Amino acid sequence: MQCWICASPANGTCRFCGRAVCREDAKTHPFVLEVYPSDGNLYGLAVEDALHCGVCKPRPEPVLMDFLAAPKAPKPRKSDK
Repeated sequence: MQCWICASPANGTCRFCGRAVCREDAKTHPFVLEVYPSDGNLYGLAVEDALHCGVCKPRPEPVLMDFLAAPKAPKPRKSDK
């Protein structure tokens, strides 16, 4: 695999977008692995230096994923008798 940026041999892939990057072009960025509730608080397990390509832009806020919800079933029609 080749680095997305310079085409030299890649050493890893971006945790956020999957692009291949070499050591010279690799950046780091925090990544939250898991969030869990405990004692009325939310705690997060995070990695401070996840591999980042520097090209993609991880969003700072959550994105609504309503398109993943199951489609609503159509209302049954009243049959004419």
